[in-house]
Amino acid sequence: MIIKAICRNNNNNIVPLKGERESFRLRQRGKNICGKKVDSFRFISYKESQKISKNKVVYPQVTWYSVAKL
Repeated sequence: MIIKAICRNNNNNIVPLKGERESFRLRQRGKNICGKKVDSFRFISYKESQKISKNKVVYPQVTWYSVAKL
């Protein structure tokens, strides 16, 4: 199932994401090679994105797919 979500990056700019639920779940709970936790996405609501978008940059939509193929 494809989900559309809105996130903020480190500079508080808006990044719309499109991807599968499993990919988002893996990112939120993921660990890097050293075993440390990966920074999770900072999801925001649509209303909050409308307030922020007046002052910040809105990036084009990004497709996020991170499910490993074993």
